Amino acid sequence: MEGLDKGKAIVEPVVADWRSLFSVVADQTLTYFLPKIDNGKAVIAPPKEIFEEREHVWRNAIVAQFVGKIPNFSAFQKMVNVLWGESGEVDIRPAGTNLFLIQFPNSETRDRVLESSPWHIQNKLIIIRKWELGLRSLEFNMAKLPIWVKLGNILLELFTQKGISYISSALGNPLYMDRFTAGQQRLAFAKVCIEIDAKVVIPKIIDVILRDGTIGQIYVDIPWMPLKCSYLEYWSW
Repeated sequence: MEGLDKGKAIVEPVVADWRSLFSVVADQTLTYFLPKIDNGKAVIAPPKEIFEEREHVWRNAIVAQFVGKIPNFSAFQKMVNVLWGESGEVDIRPAGTNLFLIQFPNSETRDRVLESSPWHIQNKLIIIRKWELGLRSLEFNMAKLPIWVKLGNILLELFTQKGISYISSALGNPLYMDRFTAGQQRLAFAKVCIEIDAKVVIPKIIDVILRDGTIGQIYVDIPWMPLKCSYLEYWSW
């Protein structure tokens, strides 16, 4: 080319990918997956393994919410580890304005905390429930709350996962049993966490039709129950 010294190489300008302008580590990168189009609307249908990929990370977690004003977060974290951290550090992650995901080092500690509720942190009531795969929202619905219930006088034939599920369904949506009930280590009563609607009138006795057609009676005992606002039909304190 005219005007250029012979023997000198021509350096072409390098056009960089715009993404290289951002400093991103590998774990922060995302991938594009082609969505399905249904009636002109993009619909996402992740495969089953995507939902299950991180289940092991949260399987020992609970969801927690304070009733009323939230305490100082640092003090909250310190107190939780004093109360619940005998088996290892308890990790707390904010999940909303007044919502927390609390991760335990093992399921035994998590279950002990759940079964010993209600808890008060800095004199403030905190409501908790187990995190489960498929939980659509972490928010608590104050019209329905998880409440521990003792069910007494259960026939041994019904002292099973399905039998206790049937009985508990008379009160609401059965969530889970405590470890002593699940292991049949205590047969005097079953302790079950049930999501109970504030509109429901909780009976003291549940009638069960037995195999021979006679009626058996299950005794209902709720060690602690929140107050109920009958006008607005939600749980309160």
